[in-house]
Amino acid sequence: MAMNSEFDRDVTFEITEPIGILQTYSTGWSKELNLVSWNGGAPKYDIRDWDPEHEHMSRGVTLHEKEMRQIIDLLRRRRQTKTARPKTEESQVMETIAEPAEAAEPAGVTDDFGDDAARN
Repeated sequence: MAMNSEFDRDVTFEITEPIGILQTYSTGWSKELNLVSWNGGAPKYDIRDWDPEHEHMSRGVTLHEKEMRQIIDLLRRRRQTKTARPKTEESQVMETIAEPAEAAEPAGVTDDFGDDAARN
């Protein structure tokens, strides 16, 4: 069985800009959104779990700038569609049950998906 030397090489990375922690686990690992340069390439948006020292990681998703902008656009459209629909009595009851009366957004999180998120 032949080995592909492309898969045998070491992968290098540099977190060029930590953007935010999405979730922290009891193990100390956290799911993060960062700009990461892989193997010396241009930084890309990256979502994956990292150990506390950022030495080990899980598999994740890496996105180019254009792909991240598409995700933000999709979320904006989804939000507009959800707010544009007339609410039925049933949907109003379900919203009341599903959401606490005074749910606060986590610090630094906005609900408008501003353009600043895509520029970082």
